[in-house]
Amino acid sequence: MKKFYFLFFFLLPSVVISQSDISKILKDVEVSGLVSFYYAYDTDKGQSLRQFSAMSEIRNQFRIDLAQISAKYESDFIRGKTTFHFGDIPRYNWPDKMQLIQEAYVGVSPAKDFWIDAGYFITHIGGETFPMYNFFSTFAMSSYVEPFYQSGIKISYDFSEKFSASLHILNGYNVLEDNNENVSAGIQLIYTHCPNLKITYNNIIGNEMPKSTDGRTRMLNNLVVNLSPVKNLELIISGDYTFQEKSKLDGSDNSAFAYGTFISSRYKVHPKINLMLRGEYFSDPDGILAGVYLNSEGNSSGVKNSIGVTGGIEYKPIESSYFRLEARYLQFDETLKLFHDNSNSRGEVILSSGIEF
Repeated sequence: MKKFYFLFFFLLPSVVISQSDISKILKDVEVSGLVSFYYAYDTDKGQSLRQFSAMSEIRNQFRIDLAQISAKYESDFIRGKTTFHFGDIPRYNWPDKMQLIQEAYVGVSPAKDFWIDAGYFITHIGGETFPMYNFFSTFAMSSYVEPFYQSGIKISYDFSEKFSASLHILNGYNVLEDNNENVSAGIQLIYTHCPNLKITYNNIIGNEMPKSTDGRTRMLNNLVVNLSPVKNLELIISGDYTFQEKSKLDGSDNSAFAYGTFISSRYKVHPKINLMLRGEYFSDPDGILAGVYLNSEGNSSGVKNSIGVTGGIEYKPIESSYFRLEARYLQFDETLKLFHDNSNSRGEVILSSGIEF
């Protein structure tokens, strides 16, 4: 990875920046921020930190999910962004030593519509993101196991108004600092057929095992369809398929597989009111993404045949803010009793709000 950074910074001086250019850049920097809050309740009474939750993670407390401030600059030849953040999302998802920075990257454009960026990024994978830009304030299980962040180099090109592509050369799967001596890679292909239909394919492939263990290649494939079939209705359809070699729990050298999907809908019943519904399915029998647990039969098992349904209502007093109430039911395979009172299911209710400025 150091070689790629060296190449990037070797190219950087080709964009000559004088003192007057720096003054102009500072004048054109865009500063923005957001704050989101939540209160979460669920039936898993055994612990305050909610299992399988990357957002709204603490139960029975009013909490800050995310507070962030960003500075962004973009011209025809150079761009950059830095975002500092605080709250439960970075506290429980980001590495301990790097919880302050959400994104920090700089990019150069050697040619029109062609960019090379290097630094820390939010992942290119998935159909769900932070609560402010999401239909819900919780993740589906397939989103929960996807990467949240990544570090490396992004090379992107807009082939036309409808099609763009990017190559990501990364330290690894959901890591900022390299966890071994291998580089991971991923691509993103975006086809925008029309304003009402966008299709995105993402992937990431690499050896994600720690340095002291035998290498095992993992590849995650992700397909996202954003669709608005009728006025006021938005749909997100996402599917993941992952394999990792030599990872079966039976000890064989066969590859293990995980797969999941969700369908989310949001319908605007009033200029300021939305109704949302999401259905989800996820299965990771060998625990390559969601972890390995002891089932009721005393055997090691991954999360199998997980299903979930989420419904919600959202009030938006202005376009850049929301008040949201949602309820979710999550159920695992009957042999995997990971919740309170040896239950394989959990109910939850989330009250959340946020504003962007």
